[in-house]
Amino acid sequence: MNAVLVDFQRTFSLTQLWLHLGWSEVARRYRRTVLGPFWHTLTLGIFILAMGTIWSSVLKTDFRSYAYHLTPSLIAWSFISATVVEGTGVFLNARQTVLTVNIPFPVLVFGLVWKLAITFAHHLLLIVVLMLVFQTTPNLNTLLLFPGLLFAYLNGLWMAFLIGIVCLRFRDVQMLVSVGMQIAQFVTPVFWPVALIAPKLVWVVQYNPLYHLLQLIREPLVGRAPDPENWVWCIGLFVGGSIVTLLIYGAVNRRMAYWY
Repeated sequence: MNAVLVDFQRTFSLTQLWLHLGWSEVARRYRRTVLGPFWHTLTLGIFILAMGTIWSSVLKTDFRSYAYHLTPSLIAWSFISATVVEGTGVFLNARQTVLTVNIPFPVLVFGLVWKLAITFAHHLLLIVVLMLVFQTTPNLNTLLLFPGLLFAYLNGLWMAFLIGIVCLRFRDVQMLVSVGMQIAQFVTPVFWPVALIAPKLVWVVQYNPLYHLLQLIREPLVGRAPDPENWVWCIGLFVGGSIVTLLIYGAVNRRMAYWY
């Protein structure tokens, strides 16, 4: 465990490095484009408009109500899903860096989640557009977005870290995670409101940790407070997930470079 503590101490001392890694990755991906990261936001906005038009008709609800459900849902889900999916390659894609530069593995994870947080911030423009179109304003519950984002970020760190370790050792898991997150998107109430699910299947939502993470971000974005149950789940998820991740990292951290 001493080696793990040293790695995290070095990671916090290298804060400027992982902040730069996250920012430079966003800049590199959209270099020489006109809109930059807002291309992703524009794409998401067009998807929301198309899906909202069709699904509001399918679910027999008005477009305004469904847009207020779908927009924050997809913004929140894009962050959660990207954390897991991109976490599968956080170490795999850094082979050259790991084998040539002496930096602790957590630096790569912190840089990844910071990059995704930057992208998420650009997507908040869609909420502003939604409020302008339907003439609504934020309220005090909107301030709960900050602690909600904090817990989503902290949970994103251990999830990306853990799945990154597993995928570095077992490459096939990367494909399984990608497929699993696509299924999870439809099992989790992203496209459909919880109220529509049959009572006998409510447990699918109640015991879905991704749903509770989704709620911490989604609800404040539309001026609602998450339920206490959502906070309890996410705090417990962070504590339990972090402990498991640290124990696994402590057992394998000195061997990870040899898995390349």
